[in-house]
Amino acid sequence: MSLSGNLKTMELSELLQWVTLGRKTGSLTFIREKAKNYIYFRDGQIISSRSNDPTKLLGHFLLFYGKITEDQLKRTLEIQQQTRATLGKILVQEGFLSKEEVEKALISRTEEVIYDLFLWEDAYFHFSTDGYELEDLMLINLNLNSLLFEGVRRKDEWKRIREAFPSNEVVLSLRKGADLKNLPLTQLQKKLLFLVSQGKTVSQMILEAHGSDFLVNYELYQLYDSNVLEIKELPAPPPAKEDPAKLFSRGLELMQSRQHAQALTVFQEVLRVDPENIRADKAIEEVERAICDDFYRDVMPAHLVPYFVIPESTLPRYNLSHEEGFVASRINGTWDLKSIVMLSPLREIEVLRIVDKLLKMGLIALR
Repeated sequence: MSLSGNLKTMELSELLQWVTLGRKTGSLTFIREKAKNYIYFRDGQIISSRSNDPTKLLGHFLLFYGKITEDQLKRTLEIQQQTRATLGKILVQEGFLSKEEVEKALISRTEEVIYDLFLWEDAYFHFSTDGYELEDLMLINLNLNSLLFEGVRRKDEWKRIREAFPSNEVVLSLRKGADLKNLPLTQLQKKLLFLVSQGKTVSQMILEAHGSDFLVNYELYQLYDSNVLEIKELPAPPPAKEDPAKLFSRGLELMQSRQHAQALTVFQEVLRVDPENIRADKAIEEVERAICDDFYRDVMPAHLVPYFVIPESTLPRYNLSHEEGFVASRINGTWDLKSIVMLSPLREIEVLRIVDKLLKMGLIALR
């Protein structure tokens, strides 16, 4: 039996209990704008999860908590491409982590995927009993009751956070007179305070930390609530919405004429206006893949290595965005484009667009 709907009309806790009490086997898919999360069940038990959000991938999750380095992740991903083995198995084989550490991380990562869903008040879901390949999943076993309890707690916490920080484009600053010397700070909070001192938005801090919306916002809110931080700048209000049907038709026309970049912008606007538009979601996947293929074929083959043709010390004069600076910091003359894409918490198309811009600016070349 399949089931589809929206989290506006069926709460996540009710949906999870429906699967669990019915001892169902299958997958739950959740879609909101660019994000897709999947939860896999066997006889009503949660056994695995998956997400297209890079920060929810096991490797980036481990980077966020400082369990592995980028070089270790790069080595692990290279082996995975050759052997098709699971990331966790390779991490253990290479001696980067113990089996117990990997198992604990897998559980925590899946919990984070599910906890985030409690914050999605407007998202499409679909439960399917179609089969899945167990060998493609990293299997775990979770307690639903503890998940529901923590998920509801985070939902309440998120409301408080969003009352203070309306979006991830908020800019924070250190409150005058804040006493940091006598304040017990976590390593993550210390890193976030450093990023705050650089004037970065919350979204930029999320990128830099390889973290998730909730985990980074939560730590920042603790500092804000303790009178360590204050709001320096609020984001501009969102633009007015357009008719989604007209937008979608315009996107199709652009797609058919192979104006992929323009079509992508239009389809993304459709989802902003109409988050349940599955046709737009599928169109975005198709057009993004086309854009990436165009880049790899016409501009930057994946096996080529980017390198700087200017002194790296001169980069600040080019006023790169935070995302552009992040990708530029991963260009070291030895990592090929494929590796940089794999190691970035940005999506593939975003990394390729940035590399293309750096090429056009004459800052880098490929060999």
